[in-house]
Amino acid sequence: MSEPIDPQHFRHVLGHLPTGVAAVTSCSETGEPVGMTVGSFLSVSLSPPLVAFLPGKQSGTAAKILRHGRFCVNVLGAHQEPASRAFATAGDRKFDGLDWTPSPSGLPRLEDAVAWIECTVEAVHDAGDHDIVIGRVTGLDATGPSLPLVFFQGGYGRFAPLSLAAAGEPDLVEHLRLVDVARPVMEQVAERNGVECLASATVGDEIVLLATAGTPAGGRTYSRVGQRLPHIPPLGTALVAWSEPATQAWIARAGASLSSGRSGDPQHLVDRVRERGWSVATWSDSLRKLETSVDETTLKGLTPHGRRAVRHLIEQLGSEHEPDDLHDPSRHYHIRSVSVPVFDARRQVVMQLTVDGLPPGAGQADVHRYVTQLQDAAERVSGALPGAGRAAPVPAGRNR
Repeated sequence: MSEPIDPQHFRHVLGHLPTGVAAVTSCSETGEPVGMTVGSFLSVSLSPPLVAFLPGKQSGTAAKILRHGRFCVNVLGAHQEPASRAFATAGDRKFDGLDWTPSPSGLPRLEDAVAWIECTVEAVHDAGDHDIVIGRVTGLDATGPSLPLVFFQGGYGRFAPLSLAAAGEPDLVEHLRLVDVARPVMEQVAERNGVECLASATVGDEIVLLATAGTPAGGRTYSRVGQRLPHIPPLGTALVAWSEPATQAWIARAGASLSSGRSGDPQHLVDRVRERGWSVATWSDSLRKLETSVDETTLKGLTPHGRRAVRHLIEQLGSEHEPDDLHDPSRHYHIRSVSVPVFDARRQVVMQLTVDGLPPGAGQADVHRYVTQLQDAAERVSGALPGAGRAAPVPAGRNR
């Protein structure tokens, strides 16, 4: 017969699993707002849409919620630790100092929560000293890009997207195996320079951001991992520059837009990148407009209209990609990013590594320093790929 499980040891071991923090709110029989903090909220079913939370049987607030029959789950953001503490205490003053508005069904919905999910009580199941409350979802939305609040080993924290990889979608499985090799190297580059390091690849006719490491550039509070962009000139030159078939397919995808756009001769861009061994983009108004549009589609989802708008903005890009005037050591540049290719043992480019978030006003020496580190990183990744004993090539323009 097994030994009884010590409750404190049980709590300690299970504390190694980080959990999201939510405030479950409802109304009392007199119409007053009530709420409680839970770390046990979870998705149960897609069809029908069901969720659950597990309150303690002794919770007076949970009893009020169950009597009302409806509740609203507020997924708390990293900035809402005070709200979490307030809802974890006893008493009737939990909402003091908190901003909230009625949900569509009149339940308290906290301002600035990451998301809200409104439910009716579907069922309540016994679970030892807790209940399992099943809720049928009647309304929900994600209200903003804030990072969620996390509870881990007895303390609060935030989910920090310092090293993320895209979800294993069918067309990404092989690429994500490459990311597993590249991740440690990316983390070293990001930590050493205080920048964001990204891995991306061509998947079909798109560029997909496979993984990131480091602090997101520009104070971004959400991850772009999994983001897809049309792979047309002038984007992703380093992904095609070492393959003539890939280059021609890249140019062909742009089609008639080349005559109306400002990106110039794409073959000239390819030749320049192949010659020096790396790709660069500098800031411009056109690039800022594109990034704003892409960020919006990342948060709201890519509609057909949004896809057309993104493609149009890509076609408006011009001399900010692969400029040829980075040779003056006395000048300073507003660099958006630098990218280098990663080769496999068959001498094919399988992904590119990019440094994002370079300090403004970088000089020629700064650019070359980042490029050298990226190229060293790319060679290390290439050398760790399957079949690397046949030695991946060094680009002709290897920066020394």
